[in-house]
Amino acid sequence: MELIEDWAMKEGRKGGGINILTKFHKDWMKTVTSTVFTNKLLTINILTKFHKDWMKTATSIINILTKFHKDWMKTVTSTVYTNKLLTDARTHAHTDAGHHTVT
Repeated sequence: MELIEDWAMKEGRKGGGINILTKFHKDWMKTVTSTVFTNKLLTINILTKFHKDWMKTATSIINILTKFHKDWMKTVTSTVYTNKLLTDARTHAHTDAGHHTVT
């Protein structure tokens, strides 16, 4: 009730009972509606910015992981191919020397 009395004093109104409560309620609803609408817009703007920033970050991470994967695949392929060549060379050397094939 103190809130209503403070408002009535600010508005320069005294007494009037129902009319003061009705006016207070209308003013209060305008304030609340405006605040909620403003907060919704701010929230939407913040979430939109967060989403855009997150998408940039996620895209960067995906690009980094893709590059890592490509580099890793080159390394693995090169290592496997090199090991195959070395194994074939050793096997061939053992076969030429009259030894059994190493498997």
